[in-house]
Amino acid sequence: MVKVTGLRLRHMAAMRVAAYARRVAILKPRLVERFAADLRDLHDALEPTAIGGRYWVWSGLLLGWAREGAILQHDSQDADFAVLDSDFDRLVRSIPTILAAGFARDRCFVNNAGIVTELTFMRHGARFDFFRMFPEGDRRLRYFMYSIRWNGILEIEASLPEQDKVPFDFIGRSWLKHRDHELELRSMYGSWEIPDPSWSYLDGLDVESRRPSRHSHFDWWDDVELRMSGPRRSDTHTLGEPRH
Repeated sequence: MVKVTGLRLRHMAAMRVAAYARRVAILKPRLVERFAADLRDLHDALEPTAIGGRYWVWSGLLLGWAREGAILQHDSQDADFAVLDSDFDRLVRSIPTILAAGFARDRCFVNNAGIVTELTFMRHGARFDFFRMFPEGDRRLRYFMYSIRWNGILEIEASLPEQDKVPFDFIGRSWLKHRDHELELRSMYGSWEIPDPSWSYLDGLDVESRRPSRHSHFDWWDDVELRMSGPRRSDTHTLGEPRH
């Protein structure tokens, strides 16, 4: 069973309020712009830090830029960024700056091997996710996602092609993305140019395995867990397996 903490109840309430507000037609454009403003604030806060110029945009935020040249209105509560395993310590060192900019700790996801794989922050009911990408020998990046339901948590393992990063302009700022974003989007969504309301990350084309998580929650109060996140791994085929 999933453990529901006071922190989770507060964050769920904030997300529900934000989600309901987005259903009001007159409010939706204003809320999307507020999300964009939050993204700009996050960008500006991180620019002078150790992680500045090292993380990149991917997933839904990249899809919106590539397909519509804008934030997807139905996905304006979630921003996905990625950081290499070798740069994860830089992200950890930048946490105080992120918090000082008005973002709050949300979740610290840990896989069954006991390795931190994702950090999530919240602001104005929206989530800002940083996925830890583990390079593999065949030029792939392995990463982890999670499906949280009342009766348990599912750990999902997936991988993407590893690529060089290039700058691009979006919502008034310069970001990084993988050079061939079409290749990346095809590997996740298939026909990404055509909106598909039925698509779910649980069924993404890049998903390789699913397993029950041994954790009951990932709520994040402090950074102690980050100091126990495990060594960097170049051979990641056992990343999803529990340690014995």
